[in-house]
Amino acid sequence: MKTSSFSRADRIKSLLHRELAKILSSMKDPRAANVTITEVKISTDLRDATVYYSVYDKNSLEQVKQMFESAKGYIRSEIAKKLGMRHAIQLHFVYDKFLEQATNVLFILDKIKDEENKS
Repeated sequence: MKTSSFSRADRIKSLLHRELAKILSSMKDPRAANVTITEVKISTDLRDATVYYSVYDKNSLEQVKQMFESAKGYIRSEIAKKLGMRHAIQLHFVYDKFLEQATNVLFILDKIKDEENKS
């Protein structure tokens, strides 16, 4: 019997990521067009998932947070239908600051490089 190198949690996490992206792209809410799902982390009991997202326009961050809060039930029910799991996964949406932090680090490195070139 062939065993998979991915656990059930890994497969569900990958499927959840893909389905969330599809749901967001199909939503009629214009705020959803501004969002990218960057990562999904799922608990070992498969009942909770933390969904990390980024936004193209940081000025719309509050509106996107409100969109996720108001659409959480809809998104959760759609995920439950798509995944066909016994328990609907509890979703927690968190703004992913990684891109912002990476940009700041690159800015600092460029600044250091410029200062070294001047001296």
